[in-house]
Amino acid sequence: MILIRDPDLIKDIWIKDFAYFSDRGWKIDQDLEPLSHHLFTMQNDDWRSLRIKLTNAFTTGKMKLMLPLVKACGEKLSEVIDQTQYDKFFDVKELSSRYTTDVIGNCAFGLQTNSLDDPNAEFIIMGKKLLQFRLRSLFRMFEFEMPQRLKRLLKITFFDLKTQDFFGDIVYKAIDYREKNNVKRNDLLDLLITLKNDYIFPKLDNTVEKEKSSQQFVNQNGSAREIKTDSKITNESLAAQAFIFYLAGFETSSTTLSYALMELSQNQHIQDKVRQEIIDVISASDGQLTYDGLKQMTYTDMVIQETLRKYPSAAVLFRRTVKNYKVADSKVVIPAATPIVLSNYGLHMDEKYFDNPQEFRPERFSEEEKSKRQNYTYLPFGEGPRYCIGARFAKIIVKVGLIYALWHYTYRISSEMKFPIKYDKNFGLLTPNNSILLQREKLRT
Repeated sequence: MILIRDPDLIKDIWIKDFAYFSDRGWKIDQDLEPLSHHLFTMQNDDWRSLRIKLTNAFTTGKMKLMLPLVKACGEKLSEVIDQTQYDKFFDVKELSSRYTTDVIGNCAFGLQTNSLDDPNAEFIIMGKKLLQFRLRSLFRMFEFEMPQRLKRLLKITFFDLKTQDFFGDIVYKAIDYREKNNVKRNDLLDLLITLKNDYIFPKLDNTVEKEKSSQQFVNQNGSAREIKTDSKITNESLAAQAFIFYLAGFETSSTTLSYALMELSQNQHIQDKVRQEIIDVISASDGQLTYDGLKQMTYTDMVIQETLRKYPSAAVLFRRTVKNYKVADSKVVIPAATPIVLSNYGLHMDEKYFDNPQEFRPERFSEEEKSKRQNYTYLPFGEGPRYCIGARFAKIIVKVGLIYALWHYTYRISSEMKFPIKYDKNFGLLTPNNSILLQREKLRT
């Protein structure tokens, strides 16, 4: 395995010479794990074809349509904070997980998961079970050489099969119900069903603000009609995409929201500034949170970006060479099938790129400071054609959660909180191992 540290080489591998590193190196057995055949693990033309079909899924127009679903969960989050006795302390990670479960369950599966009402709701229990460390997952991740028939006999899968069956069954039933009753909810499942039935190659939304990677991806990989593939979106493929949307959004968004509130609790002047921006923008819109209002909360954006710098959800990124690659200006040749790893956490905490990296300072992401920073040193959602397709949606989830958490409440670190923060030993997610305990106080006005 090769660890990449140089920003110029990162640019070459992730963007300029992407054709040599187009795969993440995850081999899947579709028959054994049908829900693993999703955008994250797909390779070659299957991945390119589906990625282009989904370019329209997370554009401004789609986000506007889904915002009411996210807002409803944000309003419920505020109710729970208000009704629960949180004056002494509460675990913000546990609460954030319940909030993001409701958002993703609503937008990806079209279900009221009721996790904010019930901490022991089945959906959140199953979501947590997906991320529990399993020895079989370790075998699956590092692809120990063994006959395929033996892998199937021992059921060596990345995720627990019973948990996968739970999510698959939910999606299949939702698809069947919507198709039979012509139900439309303006969510991700709607888009996937449309793609399955119409095999449409959607055009990009005609908006000024396009999803970051959409046009770049089309420019680098060609149109969908130029990609030779016989792949169609089946119910199994549709369920796999819904599954990865849930899995990728549930944990990463909840940890980002948790870390943001933790840092704001330790930096009261930053918390006050964020809250004032929220109050000012919403007051100017007659007390309503709108999509345009979200865009106006630029300092809140800077807080989220700084949170993702100090606590990148995906602490490491993976690639694998698909053919021999000669490193520019050198005699070094990286052989085909070599795993490549990039430490996001290492980049983001490197003093060469971020002065005093342990300090939480949102102003790093002002336009002035961003213009001075070296490119390809801040990659919370990856970069290039395999840039996280749901990055915009994830930011909205976190931003709406912050808004409804801060609008009427102030927070500080509980005396029960244990530092330093320790992280789970998992597969590259920067998940806190210890509880993040905060105290909240309701504002008088």
